[in-house]
Amino acid sequence: MTTKNVPHVADRKLALSHIGVSCFDLARMEDFYTRVLGMTVSDRGDLPAEMGRLVFLTTDPSEHHQLVLASGRTEGTINDGPVLGGSFGTAIFQLSFRLESLATLRRVQQRLVAEGNTNFVPLNHGNSWSLYTRDPEGNALELVVDSPWYVHQPSGEFLDLSLDDAEILRRTEELCRATGDWEPYETWRERIARRIGADQACLR
Repeated sequence: MTTKNVPHVADRKLALSHIGVSCFDLARMEDFYTRVLGMTVSDRGDLPAEMGRLVFLTTDPSEHHQLVLASGRTEGTINDGPVLGGSFGTAIFQLSFRLESLATLRRVQQRLVAEGNTNFVPLNHGNSWSLYTRDPEGNALELVVDSPWYVHQPSGEFLDLSLDDAEILRRTEELCRATGDWEPYETWRERIARRIGADQACLR
């Protein structure tokens, strides 16, 4: 199963651009996001007056950067333990990365296991399939694949990634239908696109 591209919203004037994360160990974090998760460094450089160093990463040629790693993190500690749908109580709740298919999700999990990371919480949200874990500095990561359906959130039950795609799809449709409040994702996207355009009318 592969995620379809979402069309551009004609009336949208504002969109989330990127996320920045301060790091204790910039080199280790860059290694994780490039070597393990496959992101591409698009730029890097030092800030003036020795304020720190930045590394810019992307997976989208239309976005110079989607993630910025910054040196000089001073607050907080490195968290460990399960990520139950996000890292509640921390400065960064989660960083979410969309993957194209369940097969890709399984491959990323295998790469993380090869790094010694076995701290996973897999959840079926109905509208998506997610694997929650942490990066080397304890920031919660969500690796997510869209399903074909929308269902009211929050929603979640255990996701068994050892099942094949067809069985995961069957169980997900069953989960969504059981709520009585579901619809094809494309229908929901069309509806939310109209709302986005209306909400951003003030920017036109």
